[in-house]
Amino acid sequence: MTQLPDFPRLSSLAARFLGLLPRKILNHLEVSFLPTSFDDIPFSSSLRSTWAPIRSALLKQCIYNDLYCCPSLTPAPEAIRSSLLRTGPMGFLIDLQADFWHVREDDSAECKTWEESPGSNPATDLGVFRSRQHQIPLEGRAGHTQTPWQLSVGTDEIPFSDYDVVISLDVVIPLRTRLRHPNILWVYFPADPGTPTAKLSRARPPEGFDVALTHMHRRFPVRPNLGSRSMDCPYSFQSSFSWKKVWPEAPKRCGVMVEGKTFRKLTPDQLASLTRFGPVRHPQGSVSELAHDLLSSRYYLSLYGHPLTGNGQIEAIMAGCLSIGDPETYVQRSLYTPTTVVPDFLSALDRIEEFEKNPTLREQSRREQEAIAEYICFRRPAHQLLTFLQKKRSS
Repeated sequence: MTQLPDFPRLSSLAARFLGLLPRKILNHLEVSFLPTSFDDIPFSSSLRSTWAPIRSALLKQCIYNDLYCCPSLTPAPEAIRSSLLRTGPMGFLIDLQADFWHVREDDSAECKTWEESPGSNPATDLGVFRSRQHQIPLEGRAGHTQTPWQLSVGTDEIPFSDYDVVISLDVVIPLRTRLRHPNILWVYFPADPGTPTAKLSRARPPEGFDVALTHMHRRFPVRPNLGSRSMDCPYSFQSSFSWKKVWPEAPKRCGVMVEGKTFRKLTPDQLASLTRFGPVRHPQGSVSELAHDLLSSRYYLSLYGHPLTGNGQIEAIMAGCLSIGDPETYVQRSLYTPTTVVPDFLSALDRIEEFEKNPTLREQSRREQEAIAEYICFRRPAHQLLTFLQKKRSS
């Protein structure tokens, strides 16, 4: 069981007024305080046991050929290793033991909400985009000679009567099918949280869905117009357990994994100065190569205020890295702790030097950060989905 960080908690009274606070104060609280309910939610191992008898499925349209590039019902570790440079919501497949279904695009209008994402670029020809997804073989990228269309199944081939919970990346299943299975907890998980359908779902899920996931991972999920049937859940919904089940841990960690945009911002001299702590790495190659680099690194460095969502940071922490950097790098700062915050590159060098001289402090900081990440990115959303399922069963 992971030792919980000994940070101050917000009182219940203070938590009620979070939505009234300026964002600057909220950002400070995200790094410095923990929610009052941190101990009330079951630990990850208990949640996995509770989910074990629940039959669930994760559905993805073939139009997205960079995530889980494999046939339906591929064993979870193999499905995750087939991705391109992203582990995605592998907690559904590993921790919650959901079946994976690779689904063809249905002809119904509601199953074409994916068009809102590439369609936001006026130069995008949707017909060409769709044909490319159907015709480009995955050979050389995921070990397949088939196209995404050939790897997928029709919506009518899925045995929905076998499932209690279905998580749909975008609107994969037509409304007519969802209405035929009212006992299922239908979960809408947008592939792109910036599309019109995804934004509307924060107030109310699309018709036929019971719950909508926001892609967010804040310690304090304060968001205007967030409805009672929406909940924070990051795209990288996962745990440290997920990583251990998919990739073997490196025998010894050393060096620094530098976040991709940060890597491109640093000068050659700055990158060279990081080599005193071991190899300097940055995201590249296949998802398994990325995983190997994260599992081999001791630190994950992010700097210079890029407006990132933070999925790479989640992956790094769950892989066992200590994430340090400037919280301004991310839209969501919840995974930083006071000891891991540095405002600039020279401060980052000094902090890493301090951690290297004090392995006890380094490991304590890593465990604290991992405990917070497990709570926000796995424990809380897994528990909230259980609550939604229980409510549906009792209604």
